[in-house]
Formats: sequence, structure tokens, C-alpha cells
Amino acid sequence: MHSRFKSNRSIVILSAGSIAWLFATATLVGCDKKSLPPRVVDPIAVASESESTDDIRFHYLVESNREDDGTVAGLSFIDTDGETVSVDQYKGKQNVLLVFTRGFSGSLCPFCTTQTSRLIANYDEFKSRDTEVLLVYPGSKDQIEEFMQAGMEGSGKDAFPFPVLLDEELAAVNRLGIAAHLAFPSTFLIDKLGNVRLSYVGSTPSDRPSIRALLEQIDAI
Repeated sequence: MHSRFKSNRSIVILSAGSIAWLFATATLVGCDKKSLPPRVVDPIAVASESESTDDIRFHYLVESNREDDGTVAGLSFIDTDGETVSVDQYKGKQNVLLVFTRGFSGSLCPFCTTQTSRLIANYDEFKSRDTEVLLVYPGSKDQIEEFMQAGMEGSGKDAFPFPVLLDEELAAVNRLGIAAHLAFPSTFLIDKLGNVRLSYVGSTPSDRPSIRALLEQIDAI
């Protein structure tokens, strides 16, 4: 695995069940702890953020922890309808929020499904900021329907408002150097000019930006 990013300490509020799950999967995401200060877990909600599965909280204050090497903007995927979707096709039109889930590693990741539910619930906030959300599911698509159904739960919506993209051969994950028993949870914000404005790779399954953090990153463009 390539080590192109720095990891930070993080403060995470979890239920007992989530803590047990995290310890059970800790071997999947060993990482090198570096020197940035602890991130703040967002106690305030946008839309469904406060009513979360097992009291999962994601980070409010985030900054890039991976150097952009030009790889992100050139990525392309296949969506669930078999159509090709590339990051480049949005250049000059919309910002892009590219979110990599961990995929299916023997069970559904509760952090991935919770993050997905919040993105769905808050999609109108991203849309009003002229930003498209692209959600990447690494690995086999055998459980994609189960994952999508779980992601819909609690969102208040009856359909995915944004594309779900497949990385079946892990080509994008390997190209980015974020492979870790499928993938580290990762988030990239690309502006309309194709510049990567946020490049954030989580060091644990729960290490992800909150909705509020993402909206503030977009507002700062």
C-alpha cells in the first residue's frame, strides 16, 4: 500500500456497539499517527446529522491530509446502470464531492451507511451550492443493493439523488493509494476548474468529515 497521506488523532463519540465493531475491524486500517491537532466532532446538525445511527459523529473541523498529485481529477467509474461517469465531465459545470466508502469487507460498514444516509438527506444543500455528490463503492457489486438499501434508511428519501459508482477491480483505490482491505474512507472536493480543494483520507472506519464540515469547505471555494 502506498503511504501518500498523513493521519491525525481524532475524537470520536461512539456507542458501545460501535466501539466493539471498531476494535473488531481495527486491524484493517493500521496507520501512522502524525502531528496535527485533534479534530472536533460536530455536535450540531444539518438536516439528519443529529439523529444518527448509534450516535455516530463525524469530524467538524477537517483539512487536507493527502497531497494532490493530479490523480483524482482523471478518475472514471461505471455507475449502477452501466454508464461511464468521470470526474472530468463536471469540469466547468459543477463542483464535485467524490466520496469513497470502504466497500463490503464481510459485513456492511455502519459508518459507510450512516455517511451515505446523511449525504442523501442533505443532498439539497449540496445541490444549492452547485455541487454533485459521487459515491464510490469499491469491490464486488454483489452487495450493492443491500448497501444502497441500508444507506437509504433514515434519510427520509425513497431514491438515491446522486450516482453510486462502482470500482470493482479497485483500479481507482489502487491508483489513489488508499487500499486497505478494500479502501480507507476518503473524501475529495473538486471545484469547477478541476482543482482539488479538499483531499481527506480517513485513518479509521469512523474518520470522515461531517456534513457541516463539507458544506463549509464548499462555501469557502
